[in-house]
Amino acid sequence: MIVEDGSKKVLVGVTGGIAAYKAPGVIRRLREAGYAVKTVATEAAFRFIPEETLSIATGSRIYTDRTWWEESGRVEHVSLARWADLVLVAPATADAMARVAVGLGDDLLSATILAGARRVLWAPAMNPEMWGNPATMRNVQVLDGWNHSFVGPSEGVMASAEEEPGVGRLADEAEISAAVERMLTTDEG
Repeated sequence: MIVEDGSKKVLVGVTGGIAAYKAPGVIRRLREAGYAVKTVATEAAFRFIPEETLSIATGSRIYTDRTWWEESGRVEHVSLARWADLVLVAPATADAMARVAVGLGDDLLSATILAGARRVLWAPAMNPEMWGNPATMRNVQVLDGWNHSFVGPSEGVMASAEEEPGVGRLADEAEISAAVERMLTTDEG
């Protein structure tokens, strides 16, 4: 689905990991590439980045659990799922992936994905032990089986000072943007 001005629509989901501070850069890059962007953030995301910062990057309000039901009576998780050509979760925590993989829809982001999002791209970011955990790998397999896609995680120095370098770092903005472009210019989902 394309909006009237021809822009593809990307819903960016921001979850509660330390890499949330990188979300405004990802959002800015998508907007500069001409995508229409809306952002939904989990309450945990606001432990790492202010809602106002995300709103400024997005250029509009942020959808949260507090805004789940609009005054108009629209159910936001369904409306957002129908609006988006692609849901990009960046950063995607182990918790966020697990919630969707087991069918929990008790926050706006997971409910939106479960409500029929056409395409989902996960950009995982977590410490290397969490990424390599068998439970996380099982959830990745489940989501992959649903035709969800992944970009990263990358290997390198972690955001947390006490972490050793390893696989778990959020993919860089250019890599995430390129993955969005590939997904929105192909018939694959």
